[in-house]
Amino acid sequence: MKMASTFVAHGIGVLLALHVVSQAAQPERLYWTKSTPLPEPRAGHAAGVLDGKLVIAGGTYWEGEKGNWTKKIFSARTHAFDPATHTWEQLPDAPMPFGYAAFTVVKNRLFVLGGYDGKKESRKILVLSKQGTEYVWEIFGELPDTRLFGWAGGIGSSIFLLGGVTRFEPTDDAGSCCTSATATNRLQMLDTTAPDQGWHELPPYPGGKRWLFSAETDGDNLWMFGGIYTANGEDPPEQFRQVLRYSLTEKVWHKLSPLPPDTLTATPLSPLFVGGKILFMSFSKTVWELDPVTQEYSRLSPLPEEAFVDKYVWLNGQIIGTGGENKIEGPRRRSEWTFIGKFRPE
Repeated sequence: MKMASTFVAHGIGVLLALHVVSQAAQPERLYWTKSTPLPEPRAGHAAGVLDGKLVIAGGTYWEGEKGNWTKKIFSARTHAFDPATHTWEQLPDAPMPFGYAAFTVVKNRLFVLGGYDGKKESRKILVLSKQGTEYVWEIFGELPDTRLFGWAGGIGSSIFLLGGVTRFEPTDDAGSCCTSATATNRLQMLDTTAPDQGWHELPPYPGGKRWLFSAETDGDNLWMFGGIYTANGEDPPEQFRQVLRYSLTEKVWHKLSPLPPDTLTATPLSPLFVGGKILFMSFSKTVWELDPVTQEYSRLSPLPEEAFVDKYVWLNGQIIGTGGENKIEGPRRRSEWTFIGKFRPE
C-alpha cells in the first residue's frame, strides 16, 4: 500500500516531489542486536556521547511490583556505555535527582536543562564534563523558567531549547504521567561561551501547543515531529501530525508534509540523523526512514523489542539506545535493553 501527498516549503514557495510511504521493510539495510543491559533501568533520562561513550544520567523508575506500583522515583545516577567493550561503568551522581529534563551535548559536555526532582520543578542547568581523568558535575546556571519534557539541541557553542511544559502534571499521587495544560511553544537560544548574555527568544513553533513531540537537528535546521496535547486525564489526547523545520539562517519555521498516519500508532518516536536521512525508532518496534529532500518515508528492520528509548545516538558507526519504557512489568517498570543497530555494507 502506498500513500502520497504534496509537500510545500512555506516561505520558499517551491513545490517539491510527492512523498511516498513504503510499507515494505528493507531488512537487508539495517539489523539490530541487544548488548549488555543498562545496570539501573530507567526512563526520562538525559543521554549523550562524551569521549566516545554513551552517557546516561538521571531518569525515573518505579517502586513496588506488578499490579502495585506505588511510587515514581527520580534518580541522580550516571552510567557510561563503551561501544568497544560493550561494558557499563558508573560515573559520579548528578548534584540532584532529575527526570524529564531537556539535554544536549555541546563541546564534549553534557548539559541537562530543568526537569523535575520528585518534589518540584527545576530551573537548574547542570553540566557533566571530564576534568583531567575524572568526570565532574557542575551547576552551569538557570533557565528563565521551569521546563520539563522540552527538547534541547547543540549547534556549535549554542543550545537551542524547544517547547515542553512548565509544570509536572501527573494524573495521580503516585506520579503516573501526564497532562500538558502548561505546554509552551517557546524556542530559545543560549551561547554557552557567553552565558551572561542570557537566553534569546526566537520565533515560537506554529500550531497548537503540545508535548511528547520528537525533534532533532541537522546542524542547519531544527526539525520537529508530531506531539500530543492533553488538557486533563479524562480527555483523549489531541494528536499532531505536523512536521516543522526551523531554518537557523532564515529564522523562520516551515511547515512540511505531515507524518504518515501509521506513525501515530507507534508514538512517541525517537529521531536520529544518519547519513543525511532521518531515522525514527518507535515504541512499537517499527523503524522509519525519512529522506528530507524527497520527503519519502520507508520502513527499515524493526527493533528486537518494544520499548520507547528516550535517545538514540550515532557512535562508532552504530545506532545505540538504551533504557526507556516498555510493556513488560518487570523490576522498576523500565527497560534494561541496550539496542545496537548496524547498516550492512552496500
